[in-house]
Amino acid sequence: MNPMTNYQYPNPFTRQQSSINWVQGIEGAKAFSLTAKESVVLMDSETDDTFYIKYCDDIGRCTLRTFKYKEELSTVSSTALDMSEYVKKSELEGLINSMLGGGKDESTVSTTKPK
Repeated sequence: MNPMTNYQYPNPFTRQQSSINWVQGIEGAKAFSLTAKESVVLMDSETDDTFYIKYCDDIGRCTLRTFKYKEELSTVSSTALDMSEYVKKSELEGLINSMLGGGKDESTVSTTKPK
């Protein structure tokens, strides 16, 4: 059996897929060639907020749409935490000491960091 019989030759007309296609402005987007029934997103390298969607229909007629985009900031509220629901470290240590049988004068919980 000939090992070359299963080899598929690359088609020189097949476009290599890439994650981002960059063009220089609207003129670059207009000049970007497509085959029938192909669509692509084109990022404008000349502006920070413009991209294009170009689509070629089944008879080879292309449509180019221009979009502007902006970054949406996080919708998480940046309000301050309600600290009334939290306990101070000294209060927690006192509670633990009283539960472990230690008095106010003797500490059963270490308050120093280990070295």
